Amino acid sequence: MGRHALLVATGEYEDTGLSRLRAPAQDVERLAALLEDPDVGGFTDVRVLRDAADDEIRRAVADLVADRSGDDLVLLYFSCHGLTTPSRRLYFAAANTVRDRPAGTAVARSFVHEQLEDCHAAGRVLVLDCCFSGAFVEGFKAGDAPVVESGSGYVVLTASNAYEYAFEEDTLSLSAPRASLFTDVLIEGLASGAADLDGDGWVDVNEWSAYASREVRRRRPDQTPQFFAQSSGAALRVARASGVPVTVRQSASYTSGQLLVARGFRAAAEPVCRTLGPLGRRSVVFTGGRPVELGDSAAIAAAFAPDDPRDLLGASYVRELVTAVHLEAGDGAATAVAVAQGAITRLVEAMREGHNPVRLRAGVLAAAGRAAELIVGAAEPLADPVRLATAAAGDVEVGRVVGRAVDAAGRRGAVVVERGLRDGMDFTVTAGLRIEAGYASARFATDPVRRVAVIDDVAVGLFVGQLVDPTPVVRLAQERALLVLCSGLSDQALRELARREGVVAVVVDDEWLPGAQAVVGGHVLDADLVRAAGEGSLGHAARVVVTDRDTTIVADNARYADAATAAAVLRVDEDRVGLVERTVRAVRGAVYAGVLRGAGVGLAEVGATLAVEGPDGLARGALPRDDSARGALPRGAPPRLERGDSPEAAGWRAFASALAEPARRIAENSAVAVTDLDPDLIDSAEVALAATAGAARTAARFLLVA
Repeated sequence: MGRHALLVATGEYEDTGLSRLRAPAQDVERLAALLEDPDVGGFTDVRVLRDAADDEIRRAVADLVADRSGDDLVLLYFSCHGLTTPSRRLYFAAANTVRDRPAGTAVARSFVHEQLEDCHAAGRVLVLDCCFSGAFVEGFKAGDAPVVESGSGYVVLTASNAYEYAFEEDTLSLSAPRASLFTDVLIEGLASGAADLDGDGWVDVNEWSAYASREVRRRRPDQTPQFFAQSSGAALRVARASGVPVTVRQSASYTSGQLLVARGFRAAAEPVCRTLGPLGRRSVVFTGGRPVELGDSAAIAAAFAPDDPRDLLGASYVRELVTAVHLEAGDGAATAVAVAQGAITRLVEAMREGHNPVRLRAGVLAAAGRAAELIVGAAEPLADPVRLATAAAGDVEVGRVVGRAVDAAGRRGAVVVERGLRDGMDFTVTAGLRIEAGYASARFATDPVRRVAVIDDVAVGLFVGQLVDPTPVVRLAQERALLVLCSGLSDQALRELARREGVVAVVVDDEWLPGAQAVVGGHVLDADLVRAAGEGSLGHAARVVVTDRDTTIVADNARYADAATAAAVLRVDEDRVGLVERTVRAVRGAVYAGVLRGAGVGLAEVGATLAVEGPDGLARGALPRDDSARGALPRGAPPRLERGDSPEAAGWRAFASALAEPARRIAENSAVAVTDLDPDLIDSAEVALAATAGAARTAARFLLVA
């Protein structure tokens, strides 16, 4: 059964005799969002037509009712000026309507009526929010059909009778600065579930109309909404009740744009989340019209093409999140997607309850910041790099070789991945260093997509103080690639170096310079005395790899084999270079940041602590704090939003609850309960930090969609 809606909103008029309406534009967005929400209206498609000409509106109405079957439901909504002639003919004003010539420039009541009357859909619902809208139903009978399993008929809900204006809360809708009273009440009834008068979990047109009539009359006794049926069988179900019927003063605050993003995000997130866990599945996605089996979250996100073009925007959110987390941490993209999906789902619920998205965003970002603190505090040192590398790669051979290479390089050593000339993997150990500082400008990146600079056969200049004039250093490099490590860099020097090909500048703390000298040779120079540098002043490196976060130096082994730090050079077949690079980043991050309990359990524990603390930092319950209770995952459903929460608290709770999603998805993929997940698994705390931050950025971006 298809559910199809057309919402026509006209607030701007060419004829100055028709005053501008502010209500339609905001009304139609909120109503469209509710109708399209799969947990409320569940409509197959909702088309919104704003400020259109009369011929465009007529064509859209004809498209709405054409080719419908006996199982379909169609809903047509008008929010505009209603115009009546002396003979009581009703017209719906379009953007090009001439006030005293409605017959030739507006949409006639007779046209709309005939289209709905001839439509083959079993259910036809017309909602009219305009002045004198009751004139449409002259000759209809009152609609009072009973509620049964499915519905049929042709019914009309009007904001007023044939002689009344449609009011906003305290002004005529002709100049409404706020939402129209009638549509606002209709939205309120769906958003809160209050229109489910019999408590069966559904809102049918009878209940929707009765609720609207009661609430409008209570607030404006001089406005009389009406419900008529030209023909009716069983009452038509408009939507699911979204909660326990409670009358609320706020209406849903999300937009149809947010619903589009949420829907597309969910479509793209599903195949990515199937890959989570040691028993994660492979997803089949279509690329170039052909089905492809993929097990890597980055490949899935890149290849995913939604069937419905409306899902493209939300799918792009997933793709960008996966790319960002992989670049930052090497692993954890699917974890980030699961958290973001859980957060978005809960934030839609919060906005359905009327919470302001901007204030929800503040709660989400505050929760993410506190989560980062809890992750750092819970992290333990990495004892087994091979085990973590195997889990991150999902490949035993990759895990074994990467784990051994990282172990051989040590905490400050470097690990570099190269394309090998033959199949398989191996590594060699030479002198090298990894510095915790990245390039001074993204303009130094030789690969902007991967955000990395890779240079070979490199002259290295080491400088204490601020480098102002880099020209002598560039001259000494003699056309070779050049790495400049300095404790300060003037704007002029940065611009000069960024213009030169094969040059990378990194600003570092002075403490890194002696270690770098031990690896590359040369001298540590005073930046003010750079003109006194001679040929032996520069060091040399076989290869340098610089990202926005760190710098990896591989020494010339023949000259500096006795350096205190080591570099592991991994040679990998072409097909696995990307996987190995991401695995190395994940393991190196864990070397520095430590590890959490794996399978998403550590992240779920952080979420449980957040839920108990609340945004004010005060514990509201009894979460055990002693070591014996550490790691105990709360049983039961994740914490839900509490009625009465402030928007900030609701945003905090939404994000806290979403942190349990990776563990839930891993358990689902492994066909076990969350409490039965393997306790021996471990996750990188660095990856958890990147996934949490990435999910929070995505949720915050979603909340600002208009």
